[in-house]
Amino acid sequence: MRLSLPAPIRRPFFPNRPGAAAPAPVRAAGDALFDEELLTRLRRLVLMSQKTIAQGLAGEHRSRRRGSSPEFADFKSYSQGDDFRRIDWNTYARLDGLFVRLSEVTTEFNVHLLLDASDSMDWRGDIRGPTKFAYARRLTGAMGYVSLWRFDRLVLAPFGADLAPRFGPAQGRAQAVPLLRHLETLAPMGQTNLPAVLGAYARVRRRPGLLVLVSDLLSGDPAELTEPLRELRARGWQTTIVHVVDPAELDGAPMAGVGPGGRPAPSELVEVESGEKLRLTPTDPVLARYRSAIEGWLAELETVCAAEDATYLRLQTDWPVETLVLQMLHARGVVG
Repeated sequence: MRLSLPAPIRRPFFPNRPGAAAPAPVRAAGDALFDEELLTRLRRLVLMSQKTIAQGLAGEHRSRRRGSSPEFADFKSYSQGDDFRRIDWNTYARLDGLFVRLSEVTTEFNVHLLLDASDSMDWRGDIRGPTKFAYARRLTGAMGYVSLWRFDRLVLAPFGADLAPRFGPAQGRAQAVPLLRHLETLAPMGQTNLPAVLGAYARVRRRPGLLVLVSDLLSGDPAELTEPLRELRARGWQTTIVHVVDPAELDGAPMAGVGPGGRPAPSELVEVESGEKLRLTPTDPVLARYRSAIEGWLAELETVCAAEDATYLRLQTDWPVETLVLQMLHARGVVG
C-alpha cells in the first residue's frame, strides 16, 4: 500500500467523550466552496478584537475612545483600500487632494488573513471529504466575508515558500464577491517555510492589526514559531492561529492496512512536499508511537502559542464551517 501523507500531527481538539454527538459531515470536496446558506450566516457576524488596534476609520466596530460627535473626528489622507464613500469631496475641492473622514466612536480593524497554500494542505484522508486546502479556503472566505461586510480593511495573503500575490487591501461589501472568486482560483504552491513567512510579513507592515493564520502548521518544529510570534506581539499585532487538521492524521488510520491472514500490511508513506518516502508495517506498537508523537507535537504548539499571547484554535475538516466552526470562532472571540 502506498500513501501520500503530510508530516504527522497528534491529538484532537476536543477529546472524544462517551455518548458525545459527532459533528455533522462536511459537504463533499467537489461542491462549491461558498453558497448562499453560508453567506447568509456570515452577514450576521462581525470580526471582533480583544484589544484596541483600530486606526480610526469609521467602520461598524465600537471604539473605546469617546468624543463629542458621534460621527466626525478628523481627516486623513486617502490610501489604497479606504472606503471611497468616506472621501470628503468638499475638502478635495478646496485642497485638490483626497481625504477620508475619521470617526471616534466607530472604527475599522486592519484584518490580515494568511492562508497556507503549500502542497501538504492539498490532502485528505477520505475521498468523501474536503482536502485541508479546500476547507481552509472555505474558512478563510467566511472570515474575510464577515470582515468586508462590516467595513474592515482586509488583506488576504496566500503563501507557499514565499508570500504570493495578495488580495487587497480591500474594504466594503462590494469586495466580498471578488474575495471569494479569488479564493476559488487559488492552487497549491509547493513547499512552505512558515516561520520565515510570518517574520517577513510582520516586518514589512507598518501598522499592526488582527492577523489570522490558517495552516496545517506542517513546517519545521513548533519551537521555530516562537521568534516570529514574539515579533508580531512586540509590534502590536493580535495573532490567531487556526490549525486545520484532517481527522485521519490524528490517529494514523490511513497507515493501518490489512494484509493476508488479517496481519498489518506494509505501507509506503510519501511526504507530499519533499517527496521523501518511509516504508513501515503499521503494527499496534507503531501506531501507538505515532499517536503519542501526535499528542506531544500538538501540546507543544499550544504551549508556544500561549507563551506568545497568540490564540490557538484547532479545527478538523469534518466539522462544518456553517455551524460548528462559526460557533467555535464566536466563542473564542475571532468572530462575533
